[in-house]
Amino acid sequence: MRKAVMKIGVGLLKAICAPMSLCKVKNRITFISRQSEKPSIDVQMLADYFSVEYPETECRVLVKMLKMTPAGMLGYIGHLFSQAHALATSRVVIVDGYCISVSVLKHKAETSVMQIWHSLAAIKKFGYQTIGSEGGHSRDVAETMKMHCNYDYLACPSEATGKLFCRAMNTDEDRLVYLGLPRIDEIMKDDPETREKIRNEYSIGEDRRVVLYVPTFRKGKKVQVRELAEAIDRDKNELVVKLHPVYREDGDVPEGIISDDRYSSYEWLKACDAVITDYSALGIEAALTGKPVYFYLYDLEEYEKTVGLNINPMEEMAWASATDAKTIAGMIDGEYDYEALKKLRDKYVTVETDNCTKRMADFIMTLMQ
Repeated sequence: MRKAVMKIGVGLLKAICAPMSLCKVKNRITFISRQSEKPSIDVQMLADYFSVEYPETECRVLVKMLKMTPAGMLGYIGHLFSQAHALATSRVVIVDGYCISVSVLKHKAETSVMQIWHSLAAIKKFGYQTIGSEGGHSRDVAETMKMHCNYDYLACPSEATGKLFCRAMNTDEDRLVYLGLPRIDEIMKDDPETREKIRNEYSIGEDRRVVLYVPTFRKGKKVQVRELAEAIDRDKNELVVKLHPVYREDGDVPEGIISDDRYSSYEWLKACDAVITDYSALGIEAALTGKPVYFYLYDLEEYEKTVGLNINPMEEMAWASATDAKTIAGMIDGEYDYEALKKLRDKYVTVETDNCTKRMADFIMTLMQ
């Protein structure tokens, strides 16, 4: 029944949008995202760059979250038609995740579609890698919704990461372009002003070590924070928790712990001294800063069964990984293997880490021409 409903929906979308194929392609770049209600850091950096360096090129940004509720899905329908019109009238379309209109509708020969995935690595499995698993979609859904179809180019930061992206998106490796993401520029930027601003706002002295905990979301399950908060020596460390915005209410954050929703994780990377994460790509991104990164994997066995991992931190980063909070706390107060962190970073990010926004924009402009 579900498959039949999806087929009818896809058929209606194609039929209603078919006349849009008559629209003329313009000197336009369109960014489409459903990751949040505002542009991602990568989309915003690219749009800002184009507005300054290529003002003659129109940039259109379409962002809207697809909420899996009846009201949310109904409200998304109108947005789909805006996406379809953009696909029919843009020279280049940039997406940072699965996009229904891009995948199920045909696009013109003079239009290029580029996927800039919304994270710099693929520690956890996604897309086609999770078909049939508890945390993934069924094959019927993937086939009916043409999951991750119609990409002309797929940006990635290394050969190792590119291979994982291709498996997850069922895409040929010849579509890979080694460009990294614009966010690398932000991550690598020295920004003492942001560090000072955030620490002052939360009254954190420079004599205290800020430990940033950024767990990935666990749908329908609370993120364990309390055990970590109790294990860490809070006389020396200030624990800051950044929960995923979609599941912020699912965290068990005790009183006295900073649970922030004012600043982005990338801003906190400026203000912190160490990072704790788990299966989030932020672990690889944070490694670019050279600051200590730890992996708190309290539900590793369950996560491997329900979602699956491309990169198991207990195997590749055993020197900074543990399944219990006390061990992580001990690691934080001990010596750190910075050379091993560099090897991890150099394996999954091999592109140059300066001027990433410019290089990606320059590549997009070659598609425009």
